[in-house]
Amino acid sequence: MLQRCKKRGEGTSLWGEWIKKEQEGTYDFVDIHRNYRLYAALANVRNYYYNRVKPISEPRGLPSDVSTVVKEKADEWDEAHDHSYLTVKELSEFDWDQKICFEGFVDDEQYSEFLKNGAPTWWYRDESEWGGVTLCRLIQWTETLKDCVDTFYTWSIPKLIELADGDLESVRIVFWFDN
Repeated sequence: MLQRCKKRGEGTSLWGEWIKKEQEGTYDFVDIHRNYRLYAALANVRNYYYNRVKPISEPRGLPSDVSTVVKEKADEWDEAHDHSYLTVKELSEFDWDQKICFEGFVDDEQYSEFLKNGAPTWWYRDESEWGGVTLCRLIQWTETLKDCVDTFYTWSIPKLIELADGDLESVRIVFWFDN
């Protein structure tokens, strides 16, 4: 959810604009999909031990001045958890260049991909995931967080900055996660 806050405590929900964009086919304005490293960065959610991310913030709950529309949408999700919000200022000042370490098992094809591009397309974290696949190597590599979150960094944050029109604390994202 996006909200523009004219003054702290006086908000205008942008949910209607989101719905309009969705109907026009551009519904990925704030594109998070199912990206666990982004979840980890936004609110320390699914921040697993094997590739820890330094988060922007722990979950804060819904903002005290959240709009009725956003509150109702949040309440509709039975299994929603870790509600939070971040301003565009917080998003734009965050260290998206932090390095994340990865480790996994790969087959010959993915090992070649790793040698060519510095990272495999897919990998297995441990033996329990193999399912009969013949794996040849355990590899380690690093990526920047901005590469891991892809279009959230390259498209969504710039669009949010544009929406803020110079006042980076006047726009925030309000979000939550499901199971």
